[in-house]
Amino acid sequence: MKFRIKHISSLYNWGIALPWIVIIAALALFLFLGLDVTFVFPTLVLIRLAAVCGIAEVIFIFLYIAERIYGARLIINEDHIVIKTLHRHRKLYYAEIEDAKYSHYECTRSNRERKERSGSLLYKYMKDDEDTWVRSKLTFFLISGKTVTLNDEATNYEGKRSKWITDPDLDPDEDVVLYQAYLCYRTACREFCFGRGGN
Repeated sequence: MKFRIKHISSLYNWGIALPWIVIIAALALFLFLGLDVTFVFPTLVLIRLAAVCGIAEVIFIFLYIAERIYGARLIINEDHIVIKTLHRHRKLYYAEIEDAKYSHYECTRSNRERKERSGSLLYKYMKDDEDTWVRSKLTFFLISGKTVTLNDEATNYEGKRSKWITDPDLDPDEDVVLYQAYLCYRTACREFCFGRGGN
């Protein structure tokens, strides 16, 4: 079965931040050494480095947007799982997976820093706005000791979790695509193990 999840990796976030760090460090070194624009060679090196960092920045911004659009594909087969992300395709056989764990984690975003930097009085006196949402995470623990982690939006999880007390048959994760993939993996893995004569 095929599942499309909204996986977000931190690789492209680092790719967006790293060119800024490099150019700031190069500029600080340029100024620390007492160089100015009258030194032709160091100035050309700094300009070319800034151009390369600018190109890298644009590329990583496009990759970040493409990852948000593409997400990841999780394909569950009879004896293996195929994980396709924007930058990687990986095949995991059930024989090399020791365990799998499904869980949740919280993400927060606050506008407090933005308010402190803002020059607008109207914006400064607005109420602090902290946005919190829940994402789901599926971690495969491999026999080699490595882990493979996927994440997805936990759609409607919070609303259904609050209704769980009044309706115990309600599964708060039933709308989460990653949870559906996890259930499918468990079933396929169980059939694979029992089909081989395992326990």
